[in-house]
Amino acid sequence: MAQAANLSNAKLSSVRAVKLFNIGQVLNVLSPDFPDLTPSKLRFLEEQGLVTPQRTPSGYRKFTELDIERIQIVLELQRDQYLPLKVIRNYLADLDEGKQPSLPGGSVNPQHLRQSRGKKLTRIELVAETAITDALIQEAQDVLLLNQEPFEAADVEIARAIVHLQRFGIQPRHLRGIKASAEREIGIIEGVVAPVLGKNDTASRSRAAHYAAEIENQFSTIRAELIRSVIGKIDG
Repeated sequence: MAQAANLSNAKLSSVRAVKLFNIGQVLNVLSPDFPDLTPSKLRFLEEQGLVTPQRTPSGYRKFTELDIERIQIVLELQRDQYLPLKVIRNYLADLDEGKQPSLPGGSVNPQHLRQSRGKKLTRIELVAETAITDALIQEAQDVLLLNQEPFEAADVEIARAIVHLQRFGIQPRHLRGIKASAEREIGIIEGVVAPVLGKNDTASRSRAAHYAAEIENQFSTIRAELIRSVIGKIDG
């Protein structure tokens, strides 16, 4: 991420009269869309190498408009795409290098994320967006992979995956195990964060969200490595 930070700083240095924001001002800009955002969350994103604010001689953080847009992308990818921080970090690094990276479920760009934030889709729109058939929608709803209309961002990504898997002969009914596994993982996460959420304050909610994201990240790592080890035997 150091290279990404250097590239970002290089871009910033070429901009004259860059407007700078303190943490409070950043919260004012982003809180309407992310009401649970806190100073500790911003510091956490910095610690994870996802944003690199400037520092005053006194050590205070100063964020540029580019930094704020970067934070917005991270938060939207977490909220709308349910992506672990490792995937988001790699995605941003590729963007910094001028690449056109893809994310699980297809190519996503920041402009599309901003336009689609909070958007609900009708059945017709979901079909147009993902090429899923009415029959597949019904089957996916029968096994609780898709919500009922109106559909949300997560439904769009799941529908795309279902369409892709059908090319291999995999139907929604074959994915019951994935749904059950996800529910068990959610249960574990809820058990961990419940005591933190019991404090019922903004800082605790933010900390619980951090814990949940990091636990999910580790679950994803274990799941990916288990599958990769089997694929390696097939290929080997």
